[in-house]
Order: sequence, then structure tokens, then C-alpha cells
Amino acid sequence: MGQYSDVTLTSPEAINLDVIGYDLVNSPAPAPTDFNGDGKPDYVLLNSSTGQTYLWYLSNNVLIGKSAGPTLPAGWRVVSVADFNHDGHPDYLLFNSSTRQTAIWYLNIGAPIGTATGPNIPSGWEVVAAGDFNKDGNPDWVLYNPGTQQIVIWFLSSNGYSFIGKAGGPTLPAGWRIAGVADFNRDGHPDYLLFNPGTRESQIWYLSGTALASTASGPTIPSGYELIGAGDFNGDGHPDYLLINPSTRQTAIWYLNNNARISTASGPTPPPGWSVVAP
Repeated sequence: MGQYSDVTLTSPEAINLDVIGYDLVNSPAPAPTDFNGDGKPDYVLLNSSTGQTYLWYLSNNVLIGKSAGPTLPAGWRVVSVADFNHDGHPDYLLFNSSTRQTAIWYLNIGAPIGTATGPNIPSGWEVVAAGDFNKDGNPDWVLYNPGTQQIVIWFLSSNGYSFIGKAGGPTLPAGWRIAGVADFNRDGHPDYLLFNPGTRESQIWYLSGTALASTASGPTIPSGYELIGAGDFNGDGHPDYLLINPSTRQTAIWYLNNNARISTASGPTPPPGWSVVAP
């Protein structure tokens, strides 16, 4: 199904890294998007016009390498990354919002080695993230209904694509959306990272399994930036925020200790036409 993308003059491989200064303020967790096996989160880039994907390998906030990933068919997008087949390599979770179909593309670094069809998503719902919520060692899917703000967790079997059960999650307040999933309080349970684009606020919802245990306010995101993901970029065991400025495409990493920001750094800037879809 998937194929390697060719390197072109408009691909990320042909663009020089452009690190733009970002003010610092007040100056080993698992990495689901660690494609090159160095224990550090990497970026997955998508060109929505061509369907090409690219992997940008990071050391903290610095781009140290790149490789082409598979090209997606029309109508499909990457909604999350996790090791679904337990081979030590992150895989793509894909969703087609028109047909409601899902698929898992198994990868070895950036090379597709197999695909599997997952369960169809009911009308009105979207797949937005993945994490092991029932502690069985298998990534589960987070489904979100934008109309009702409801969340449901779909539990998947060890093959990564067979539906075996579900559980309701907390309902989000109006104006909020899930920006990522990570274990912020290090209790062994994935938590929700929420973002309100209208107020620029962030929140962390701490979970015990699928149940909401408590909440905490996170730092407010500056105007012009969006909160798009979380990962432990500096290797201190605490998930950090990944931000992007859609106008300039500049990325920034906000280093956190639980819900408190401790410093920030600029990240690499994707070329025109490309967006960061993971972490």
C-alpha cells in the first residue's frame, strides 16, 4: 500500500534547517515517535497535497537527520503513531474521514513492511490519539466527537487492529480539544493534554485508566502558536509541549515539570506545504 516518497526540491530533505531564535523563559520517558531508535521523539511531517510523509530525527530540539516515509493514498491522514505490532518500531495509525475507515501501516524506521485494516469509526467521531489506557501493553485508540465533546477509548488487541472493547472517557468543556496524550504526572497512566484555541489556555487531565482523576492548568500558549503534541524531548522523564506557528511554520518546545513550564527552545521549521502530524 505505502511507498517511499522521492526526494525533490520541495521535499524536507532538500530544505536547509532554519532554526529561528525563540526566547527562553526561566531557563527517560518513553518516546512513541522514536523512529531511529535513539530514545528521543522525532517529528512526522505530512504534505497534504501529495500525501508524502517524512521523518525528521531530533536530538532534543535539534534536527540531526531525515528520511522519507511512505506516501499516503488520497483521503487518508496520520492521526497517531505507536508500536502496534510490538516490534520496537513506531507505526502509523491512519484515518479516512470520508469513508470512516482506519488502517495501521507497520514501519521499520521509515520503510513500510505491512498494512492492516482496522475497525470503522462511527459517524460523528474521529480518531485523535493512541495510548495504553488499560495497561495490557497494547496501544488503544482515543475517539472524540466534536459535536458532543465526548471521548471514548477503544481497546485494541495485541495485533493492533482488532477491536476488543470500549470505555467512556470524560467529556470536554466547550471550546477545548485534545492536543496530545502523555503521562505528565508519571503514575503509569496516560493523561490528556487539552488546548483551548480561543483562550490560548492549556490543561492536563490526569487519568486513572479511562477515568478522570484530577486536572491542572498548564501554561498559556502565545498568540500565533498552536499546541499540537507532547513528548519528552530533553529526556528528563517529563513530557514537554510541542508548539507550531502556522504562519511561519516555526516549531517550539516548551519543557515542563508536570504542568509547570521550566524553559523553552526553538525547533526546526518545516518547509512550505508540510505540517507536523506527530508527536
